Amino acid sequence: MKKAIDFLRSMRFGMILLVLVMLLGFAGSMIVQQREPMEYVRRYGEGAAKVILATGLDDVFSAPYFIAVLAALSVNLLLCSIVRFPKVRGAAGRLKKQAETCAMKENLTGGDAKKLGDFLKARGFKASEAQSRTVYIKHMAGFYGSFLTHLSFLLILAVGAAAVLTADVQDRIVMPGETIELDGGMRITVHSFAIEDETGRLDFTSDIEMTAPDGQTKRGEIRVNEPMTLSGCKVYQQTYGTAGAVRVSNLINGASEDMTLTEPCMLTLDGISGMFYNAVYPGYIEDEDGSITLITSSSGAYADPVYDVMSVAEGDMTAVLAFPGETLTIGDVSFTMLDPVSYPGLRIKETSRVLLGALYAVFVLMVAALYLCFFMAPVAVAVDETGYAVVSPKTQTGLMLDIAAVLETKPAEGGA
Repeated sequence: MKKAIDFLRSMRFGMILLVLVMLLGFAGSMIVQQREPMEYVRRYGEGAAKVILATGLDDVFSAPYFIAVLAALSVNLLLCSIVRFPKVRGAAGRLKKQAETCAMKENLTGGDAKKLGDFLKARGFKASEAQSRTVYIKHMAGFYGSFLTHLSFLLILAVGAAAVLTADVQDRIVMPGETIELDGGMRITVHSFAIEDETGRLDFTSDIEMTAPDGQTKRGEIRVNEPMTLSGCKVYQQTYGTAGAVRVSNLINGASEDMTLTEPCMLTLDGISGMFYNAVYPGYIEDEDGSITLITSSSGAYADPVYDVMSVAEGDMTAVLAFPGETLTIGDVSFTMLDPVSYPGLRIKETSRVLLGALYAVFVLMVAALYLCFFMAPVAVAVDETGYAVVSPKTQTGLMLDIAAVLETKPAEGGA
């Protein structure tokens, strides 16, 4: 049992888990997450798609093995921090006791003891009398560096998990030029959306602008795995679609309105006659006999869009295939087919500001802990009229060279 616990809290086990977390995180950032199976086939090929779907790499951060690795890392950090705290708490006292009883390794003459004491006080050492010698100590807080580093990693996992689990996530379709407002007051405007870049390569890009309740704004482009964040709200490029666009005109009064259609619907003024919109297709193939076969799917922009609509007039229903620019007149109303509109599906994640603040505070704690580990090594210097000794859990070559320079003596060969 003791061997098992020792392994669970060992640095080797912790490093293995950190490497696994980094590798899985890298996979999650390189592979688009939470998409339909066909999306992975189109992007990576059928063989790679099967591997991705079978191993759960299409949703890495919710996969059982990723959660298990995080849980194991949490146990490792817990054992490395909380369990070791009593030992860390008494480390400063043990170092001071060691300095009080260690053998002196350098001889001092004349007023060297006072000279050395003045030098150490000038360097920030605190003096305390112990038996026949004076012990100068510094950086005792450094003993807590390792403990606080492990604790900060543990808190990052805990607070980060809480932030992810309690985040408000919603998927919204936003047409280019449209602005939506969330319950918390955040407004998101989609200025434009493109399925392909200038070269025709698939590159789903939304030009969005976020406006926080306090008036702070941010504008930029988002892509798959390249979200935008403002005031605890993160917007992802999640899905996309293509909507039909129809201009409905009243031939009597001249009024007209452009409408964007994402679902089948009936367009009518009197509730009887009108046009039933079914769908817009990305293209068509004209057979030798003149018949048209519709192309029903496309991963890119619609090259030759075709509208599948139905004319409804006086009880008669007639199926019609129309192209952008064509007009269908039914009674006193005309329906002009416009170029289809591509639109993004956004995933919007709002995280509690309290948890975000706690997460930033934990990062500050981690930086402070690392500073304690690397720049505040605990050290004690015992001084009496006959000599001095340097005691520290880490090598103090620099300090011993400085002392030697002050005393104008040859530096000591080592420390206790």
